[in-house]
Amino acid sequence: MLRKLTARSEVTVATSIAHFANDVPLTLLPAVLPILIEEFDLSYAAAGALITASGLLMTSLQAVTGYFADRWNRITLLFLGLITLGVGTALIGFSTDYLQILAFGCLMGIGGSVFHPIGYSLLSDAFESGNRGKALGLGSAAGDIAVPVAFATSGFLVLFLEWRHLFVIWGLIAILVAAMLPLIIKEPRKKGGHSNAAGISNKTIVRTLIPVFIVMGLAAASYKIASSFITTYLGDFFALNFETANFILALMMIVGTVGSIVGGTLVDKFGEKRTVAIEMVMLGGISMVSIYISDVYLLLGAICIMGFFILGVWPSFYSMIARATSLGARAFMYGLLFAVTWSFGSLFPYISGACADVFGLQAIYILIGVLSLVAASTVYFTFKK
Repeated sequence: MLRKLTARSEVTVATSIAHFANDVPLTLLPAVLPILIEEFDLSYAAAGALITASGLLMTSLQAVTGYFADRWNRITLLFLGLITLGVGTALIGFSTDYLQILAFGCLMGIGGSVFHPIGYSLLSDAFESGNRGKALGLGSAAGDIAVPVAFATSGFLVLFLEWRHLFVIWGLIAILVAAMLPLIIKEPRKKGGHSNAAGISNKTIVRTLIPVFIVMGLAAASYKIASSFITTYLGDFFALNFETANFILALMMIVGTVGSIVGGTLVDKFGEKRTVAIEMVMLGGISMVSIYISDVYLLLGAICIMGFFILGVWPSFYSMIARATSLGARAFMYGLLFAVTWSFGSLFPYISGACADVFGLQAIYILIGVLSLVAASTVYFTFKK
């Protein structure tokens, strides 16, 4: 029993560290977006395209990395992915024009495509016998906390360092974590593909996962809109400086980290359908109300509550994919899920930016509200209890 707990702890610690080192660099672009808009005289659409290009590569390649992860050594692949991500991040620090940032952002996306199918498959395998929702919530929280760290440190450190230095520092951190990872964890032995999903037909698996793909895509779109443009909205409508706006978004993500842990715990007790439906309804309603809030302190509270629900739904998705798939194909299915849904979500920094150019930045809250309520309806009519 002690050996089993130790092995589980090693997997949890290693995947959490890797998740954190993976997601901080990927969050730096939206974190410094107001600076890039001003320095390079970008439209909202052009600024959103930076995030969309990096995000599309990261997400679209995850099915490929998941496929190879089920056949090769997952730890080695994770090492190579973090190295690639770190190099791309550091090179952005030496960029001098828009096209260079775009190119190196794409390199970041390639490296960032590796962690999620591997990290979540490692966690799901380790906790196959129980408490998987809670474990996935904790693993997800490690990536969620990376978001406020990226926003908070960028807002603080730009007072002392040029924004380019942030990318160099975090790129080197990703490379260092990659070097340490093989020392913490080894590739677990496969157990012949057995899991709780054994005996489930392919038709049933597909029928179960298609609604998950749809709802997670809508949730991913909401997340990408919020993380890309809330800081810019706070600056434009409330005249908040860059540091304060990033601090508020950091608070939103910190509350969201709590939501992720709570959401994972609720999944084990109440199931995915009830948990996701309630959280998406709450997110949609609060987002719609936010466009009428004129007091910055009330808006701060609304944004933090949005963070709780916008991140709290993810353990439910991860739990469903683990429950529906076998060990031998789990990394691929995670990768396919992330590839489809996050590719869809990654379109929305550009789409929401284009809408903001025409209708104003308040359009971001309307889009989040509509997407969330559509997701809640889909859950209600298609998810199994």
